[in-house]
Amino acid sequence: MLKHQRGCTSVFIIFLEDNIAYGSIGVSIEVPKISITVSILKDSQLIIVNKTDIEVNDIIDNVIKKVRDSVNKELPGLKINITEAIPRHVGLGSTTQMSLAIGAAIMRLLNKQIKIRELAVILGRGRDSGIGIASFERGGFIVDSGRRLPLNSTRVELPKSINDLPYPIFRVKVPNDWYFLVFIPKQRIGLDELAERKAMDVPSSLPKELKYELYKLLLLYLIPSITMNDIKTFGNALTKIQALVGQYFSKYQGGIYCCDETEFVIKSLLRHGAYGAGQSSWGPTAYGIIKGQRQAMKVLSNVRKDIEKKGYDMLYFVTKARNRGAIIQYSN
Repeated sequence: MLKHQRGCTSVFIIFLEDNIAYGSIGVSIEVPKISITVSILKDSQLIIVNKTDIEVNDIIDNVIKKVRDSVNKELPGLKINITEAIPRHVGLGSTTQMSLAIGAAIMRLLNKQIKIRELAVILGRGRDSGIGIASFERGGFIVDSGRRLPLNSTRVELPKSINDLPYPIFRVKVPNDWYFLVFIPKQRIGLDELAERKAMDVPSSLPKELKYELYKLLLLYLIPSITMNDIKTFGNALTKIQALVGQYFSKYQGGIYCCDETEFVIKSLLRHGAYGAGQSSWGPTAYGIIKGQRQAMKVLSNVRKDIEKKGYDMLYFVTKARNRGAIIQYSN
């Protein structure tokens, strides 16, 4: 029996160069998270025990099919027990994390020595962003290389080898006293995989001024500030990057942010003392960065009051960054 547990990923996207489709920035956080146990059965059957209210059968079916095709043989019977899962289509990278979790567990039980990046190619992950893969491997704050387009191509295709995957070009541990407030509107979802493909498959170029503003914020402010534990500069740069990227994607999501609820939470977070705030991927998840647990709880209380007055219904979490990758272990 193999048990697997890991945190989730918060992702947003920037553009680097014209011959690179996308570059991503992200951070791994402790909660919400995935916790699964996979075991081999004597009978050739699949048993799924899902103790959460999150539907994941389609992910499991897809992973099993692709793993079976990769090993070119029928798989043994499997029991997959899911005790914790990340909400889907809310901007937290749940599909990549669940796919890698289940795939890694099955490969271990089959005694297949395979690297996570090789598994990601098999499972069709890393098409646009490498943050989910890199955070599964090591966690922390990550900047990836983006997807290089094939010669004379304007479309983003599925990676065919590990060389096609976006590669982490910068990774650092997030300071231990940085906290993340995460809010998920219950009545909203972000783009699903099909809608995302319409937005991402054929990237368009950014105006030169906007592109170089993103360069400046990333290279002169965001990366140096996290290495120096300067949360004020980091948060300010992050908020600006999120707004600039939101302008580009506004034609797909109807505004700088995906919905009124997300924009409301971001403004509330910043008003009540968050150093930075933004939308995770396509949303509707919003997050804010605060220094110190006491201050995090104070900001949370004030934002919750704003949410209640507005009448919004949301899940929320207070969490630290996760500075390590997935835990995969055998148990009796």
